[in-house]
Amino acid sequence: MLALPALAGPEGLARSPALAGPEGLAGSLALAGSPPATATPQAQPAPIVRRTVPPLASPDRRLEAALRRALFPVRVDDGQGHGPDPGSPEWRQAQGRLIERACLAARLPGQETRYAYNRVDLNGDGRLEVVATLLGPLDCGTGGCPLLIFRERQGDLELVSRMTLFRDPLIVGEGRHHGWSDLISRVRLDAAHGFYALLPFDGRRYPSNPSVPPARPLTRPVRGTAYLPWVEDPATRHPLPCAAPQQP
Repeated sequence: MLALPALAGPEGLARSPALAGPEGLAGSLALAGSPPATATPQAQPAPIVRRTVPPLASPDRRLEAALRRALFPVRVDDGQGHGPDPGSPEWRQAQGRLIERACLAARLPGQETRYAYNRVDLNGDGRLEVVATLLGPLDCGTGGCPLLIFRERQGDLELVSRMTLFRDPLIVGEGRHHGWSDLISRVRLDAAHGFYALLPFDGRRYPSNPSVPPARPLTRPVRGTAYLPWVEDPATRHPLPCAAPQQP
């Protein structure tokens, strides 16, 4: 088992895409706010990593569609309920076109969004949830990058949680709240200080910001498995297209 050092320097436990990756240097997310009064960076305990799981090297088209829906929510009807029947082929086609337009409008030339992901059973039901982080100059900042968690629902991926200011890796702890594994993430205070935050599930979702309650600073070392670590292999960072690939 690997005991991670308490955060006293800018790198913490691993290279973060927000600091070390080429995409994160021009990010626009704000820094995490003032830490909770209990956070003393030099004295904060660190997780004990039992194993590290690298991001998956194969792109996932179903995940890409779920990411586009989460990032670019669109309304298919005209605001008065007029439009294709929700869920119909016409509705899905119209939704896809609107999402593609919104995605293209949000991007700047040469600034591509990429994603890295893992699969892990977070709620103990035997089915794998998907944890994904976005990497890109429009997505990341000095505080971190977005993290999205999806679960299987009727053959599709449903968004469970969305977190800002995520810094790799994501530690899946051995503790549970409401049947879901506790998560642990780093929080950056400044270039030299930070702490580890415990992110408990509240019955519906995980905390959206690791720097403020209900997330809380880690008070004791806990064991867990590390997912989404920064790795040098570019095959683990997949481009997120604005539209689904055309079927041959």
